[in-house]
Amino acid sequence: MMNLPLNKSFAQKISEHSTSEARADALLLFMKAHGNSFYDESVTQLEHAIQTAVLAREAQAPIHQVVAALLHDIGHFMTDEHDENRDFQAEDWYHEDVGAEGLKPFFDARVIEPVRLHVPAKRYLCSVDAAYYADLSPASKRSFGLQGGPLSPAEISTFENHPHFDAAIQLRRWDDRAKVVGLNTPELSDFRREVAACVLVT
Repeated sequence: MMNLPLNKSFAQKISEHSTSEARADALLLFMKAHGNSFYDESVTQLEHAIQTAVLAREAQAPIHQVVAALLHDIGHFMTDEHDENRDFQAEDWYHEDVGAEGLKPFFDARVIEPVRLHVPAKRYLCSVDAAYYADLSPASKRSFGLQGGPLSPAEISTFENHPHFDAAIQLRRWDDRAKVVGLNTPELSDFRREVAACVLVT
């Protein structure tokens, strides 16, 4: 993975707190501070995160999947990757890996792996279902090539056997639907309970 311009304050802001509630508050404050830009879509990154988590809630998904849905694009927040940057979408900044690694000290694999795999899940679905690609948003179609394009048959088989395959595919489908302009959603703080229940405190 390339050397990325990470927001160094992320781990520091979370690690300085010793309770799950305080860590959840710090994480949500980070998202609120860094999520008001656009990732070349019609909703802000924060709106997209909340809409994705709402879809997980509506599906009565396990709490870790709701949190993964909320945090799946945290790598964009960490790298300050958005549509006002001059080099936006000129190269892949691997936001899925950045996010997963940034979250790794604070969550277990049930949160981290769906975050890491939501881009491979898009590549998988594009590889096995032509209709899926046709329904992608313009930004998702543009990023598809940068993210590696279709998977090979061997990669498809490997991905299907990943222990977090089902969670990653479900997260991807929520991700694709979470771009509704003007949708009435809860506030970010409404997810504090879920995040606090999943965040690790050592």
